[in-house]
Amino acid sequence: MVEKDLQRWYKFLGRPRPHELNREEIKLVAELHSKYYHPNKYHEPCSCNGKIYKQWINDLNQLI
Repeated sequence: MVEKDLQRWYKFLGRPRPHELNREEIKLVAELHSKYYHPNKYHEPCSCNGKIYKQWINDLNQLI
């Protein structure tokens, strides 16, 4: 992960509500996941299914 993205990710990991995602956090997870796992395929899954976002967060944590 490049330094700029790494800083944003560490800030995300330190958020006060670790089990909830707001709109900005959803965009960050989707942006970084698409950048590092599916280049040029930005996609925001429905936020009603937290399982996908949990998996994406785990995927991104593997990069740090």
